[in-house]
Amino acid sequence: MIVIAYKERIKPEHLRILEILLTRTKISRDDYYYFLNLKKGFEGELVFDAYTKQFKLDHLFLNDLQLEIRRAPFQVDALMIRTNLLVLYEIKNFEGIYKWGAEKFTKTTGTALENPSLQLQKTKVRLELLLQEKGFSLKIEAYVVFVNPEFTLLGMPNDSNFILLSQLPGHFRNIQAPAELNTEQIKLAEMLTNLHDPSYPRKKTQYTYSDLSKGITCPECGTLAENFSGYFQACNKCGNKINVKKAIQSSIEDFRTLFPEDKLTSSRMMDWCSCGNDMRVYRILKKNYRMIGKNRGRYYI
Repeated sequence: MIVIAYKERIKPEHLRILEILLTRTKISRDDYYYFLNLKKGFEGELVFDAYTKQFKLDHLFLNDLQLEIRRAPFQVDALMIRTNLLVLYEIKNFEGIYKWGAEKFTKTTGTALENPSLQLQKTKVRLELLLQEKGFSLKIEAYVVFVNPEFTLLGMPNDSNFILLSQLPGHFRNIQAPAELNTEQIKLAEMLTNLHDPSYPRKKTQYTYSDLSKGITCPECGTLAENFSGYFQACNKCGNKINVKKAIQSSIEDFRTLFPEDKLTSSRMMDWCSCGNDMRVYRILKKNYRMIGKNRGRYYI
């Protein structure tokens, strides 16, 4: 058997939204730094996932759970379900040289970060309460994993629950092979997956359709092409060859991500793609989506 990602990790919705907005409008300074933090965090989680697959662990893994207990939300970066034991991982992609502190890590420049043990303990307690409420009684081990090779923590206590990137292979090698997966493990994985709230966080970046530039995006650099012709064309910025058909469909999917409540109509998609050829968009809609209604009321799902 190999590691089983019972719940795969997917790119956070808000990160995907900000990626699209960056190609079509100017976003606020706060949103931009939030985007950088989301992107860096997601990249760190992918590094961790690569290790779990590399060591072929025979355990269930649940990635990126957004849960709630008694109206208190909490996020689980990764959870390994073992026989009679859960292992909770808080994943951090910090970089630089910091000095350890019980409440915060500090650089010589004065830059400070909250000690992630504080968040980890809160997450662990809330997960324990949720499991008790659902009738599960399991021990939970909890670790903070620092996945960036350029992160150094001076003065780190020897008995801390921190795992540096260099220690991760040894950590996984020391995990003993479990017995066969039992029904309780599967039941727990199903329960937590069903409780996952994909809409978290609820506060979204504000934007409107009229504020966004229209066109199809270059898959290499994200530059908008405001008109197109033929099957391929060169990006004006990076020179990459754009597959026009794929770029149109990708832009339609971008629209669906930004405006999930709006109907996909041929006229709206022709405007969204800033068409050089309206029939190209219509044919892609007709081929790849299901048509609902007729004439002026027609839209696609």
